Amino acid sequence: MWPVPRFTVLAVLAGGFAFPSVAFDTYWHQLCVQKVGDQFAFTQDAWKIMQIGNFSPDLFGPISEYSFSNLAAIESEALAQYRADNPQVRGAAVFLHFDNLNGELQSNANFDYLLSHLLGRTQNLLAGYNQLRVDDRVRKVLTLITLGASLHAIQDFYSHSDWVHNRFDDTDVKMVSLAGGGFRAPTWFEFRDRHKDPAQWPFRVQTGIYPPVSGARNTHTHMNHDNSRLRYTETETPGQPLRSQAEYHNAGPLPARGDDESSFAHQQLAVNTAIAASIEWVNKIEENSGARNAIESAKSWNLKPRDPHLAKELEAGSLTAMVLSCSAGKWDGDDPPGERGILCKSVLERKMNSVSSSAGSRLESEIIGLAANVLVPMALKFTGMFWDVHGQYHILEGLAQDIGSDSGHYNLSKK
Repeated sequence: MWPVPRFTVLAVLAGGFAFPSVAFDTYWHQLCVQKVGDQFAFTQDAWKIMQIGNFSPDLFGPISEYSFSNLAAIESEALAQYRADNPQVRGAAVFLHFDNLNGELQSNANFDYLLSHLLGRTQNLLAGYNQLRVDDRVRKVLTLITLGASLHAIQDFYSHSDWVHNRFDDTDVKMVSLAGGGFRAPTWFEFRDRHKDPAQWPFRVQTGIYPPVSGARNTHTHMNHDNSRLRYTETETPGQPLRSQAEYHNAGPLPARGDDESSFAHQQLAVNTAIAASIEWVNKIEENSGARNAIESAKSWNLKPRDPHLAKELEAGSLTAMVLSCSAGKWDGDDPPGERGILCKSVLERKMNSVSSSAGSRLESEIIGLAANVLVPMALKFTGMFWDVHGQYHILEGLAQDIGSDSGHYNLSKK
């Protein structure tokens, strides 16, 4: 349907990416996508399909790497087979996290190149779906999965960079107050609208070096805002336990100071900024009329009345994302706080009906309502329509075209 680069597992390993990096933990990615759905009046089915698409860069990367140890043998076998069946997708996923791969992102111009090319690729893919000779179901799935996957990359820019460490109130592009209280940082594009040349900005954006380098300060582990406690295992220092990385986030308008409250406030600044950037991203995509038409056609999709089988696949896909994320310690960290921890424990033990009624009333009803005996292998089978499209239509490869190459390195502008 269109030319795509041939990403392979060998290329990823040759480039040193045996363990692809993590993103905002799944809970926060899903929250961002739901906010997009609410903003643009997507149906629940539509934004939940987008959530599965949003999960795909992690499914083919860090989630599958880290989840094996907590899965049953039959589940691990099913996951390993699914990964083996999609090697090209796995190779492309590494470029959709805005990590400083091999230390190659050295300037604001590099980020500008990546963001502008990702926008163009997303618009072209969505517009191209209008010309495919496929049934309407496939077209809508492709649109929502692609949109969700592109949103993953945008959200990761704010999770993996030091963007929210900048004091924007000292510039002419100020922090933004939120209607519900609190505030967020301006987005990349909001700042760029005022200052056209990123090379002349009063700060230089950095993302975490990946793979992490021992002794370096700006590694992925130190810099990311993936979970609400900012607690991670330092893979660059073998043998180190899970520990707070707050010392690397003691900057910006809401610095983390080592306690859970300030760590959460700092991480939420990144989340709130990512939510705004996600909404902005869809608006920018829709500047392309073909992409806008594809989104408009898919956003009102209701599965249950006309396609109950596909609705079951969607439920199973949502559960699969949660089971794998909880197994990998990537739902909201290795020890999710509060209700998120209760939910993860219940899902992992396949005991959703064991959650107390008082807790259940506060938890996400669409997840608690799933059948407790849906296991990962069956869920992977159920989600054929939503995840098999990656192998058939090269979604992640298409998004990463002009961004990454089969060599395992970024394709950056030669300016």
